[in-house]
Amino acid sequence: MIEVRPYEPDDLPVLWAMARLPDAGETADPSVPLPLPARRTPPSGPPELVDPARAVLAAGGTALVATREGHVVGFGGLRAVRDRPRLGRLVRIRVHPAVRRVGAGRALMAALESAARRQGLTDLVLDVGDHQPEALGFYRALGWSESWRESSTEWHWQTVWFHRSLERDHLTVEVRPCADDAEAAAADRAVPSPSGAHRRRWEEQRDGGATYLLAWDGPDVVGHVVLRDRSAHPAVRRELGEHPEVDSLAVAERARRRGVGTALLGAAAGRAQQAGATTLGLAVEPDDQVVTLVRRLGWSLRPGLAPVVDWTWTDHRGVEHEERDRLGYWTLDLPGARGRSAAST
Repeated sequence: MIEVRPYEPDDLPVLWAMARLPDAGETADPSVPLPLPARRTPPSGPPELVDPARAVLAAGGTALVATREGHVVGFGGLRAVRDRPRLGRLVRIRVHPAVRRVGAGRALMAALESAARRQGLTDLVLDVGDHQPEALGFYRALGWSESWRESSTEWHWQTVWFHRSLERDHLTVEVRPCADDAEAAAADRAVPSPSGAHRRRWEEQRDGGATYLLAWDGPDVVGHVVLRDRSAHPAVRRELGEHPEVDSLAVAERARRRGVGTALLGAAAGRAQQAGATTLGLAVEPDDQVVTLVRRLGWSLRPGLAPVVDWTWTDHRGVEHEERDRLGYWTLDLPGARGRSAAST
């Protein structure tokens, strides 16, 4: 029977042994001894496994172990993301190779999600290398959404970032750039926009000025966002300098409040971060529902910035009307270009 409990200092020698096990490729192996022979000296390796007290608990996080018949067979950590009050990150999910597919990983994940809810977190992220196919399949089977991929010339793998909303009705989506006219048309059917806006966004991406990200629920588009290389507002550029900006965030009616908007913004932020940006911007009307979302995700309102957008619309009689909207400007601080990150959470 699998049980999950808080990490204790006496668990450390077994975690040190787990840190030395292979973590690339197919790693399930019933021949690995259980219990693992304990190590008496710390290995070089992931700090969350080498010293959970310092790397996880000292940061206010949660460290849990899974046990079977009294023996430690798994580990997982949870930390809040700095400056993102409702966002948590799972780290170093590890399960003994001889006890895969018996519920240890699921029990750990369920316990970590429960701990996140008790802390008031609403969203979780984790990352894993694409050279770990078992882990990729595991997180997808649990309903986590792949939001973006990170690569570096220093790695022989890609880091795959996953997101999960802790809302009761989370929707698992895949976020990827629009690929062609047909996908732009699918977006228009799911989230209709006037005057061929979806096609123009796709053409803007094709011309190199933006990335048009679509969220897919199986064969259906359920949301979109545009990531541009620079702000569309001159006053913002003068104040903040050159930085990427998101625009046109929308989610299909059936998919709202199910984590899709968070997944789209996370994918946009990941791409901006990988490109070396340290700030991501968003201009939005003060009463837009997006404000609630970005505030929850740790974005900051810039009180001194209020870009203006002029636009026109035509009523049913063919009369054209001119409108002027004054927007609020929100920014998200990014760590900048990431150095080498760990392949496994």
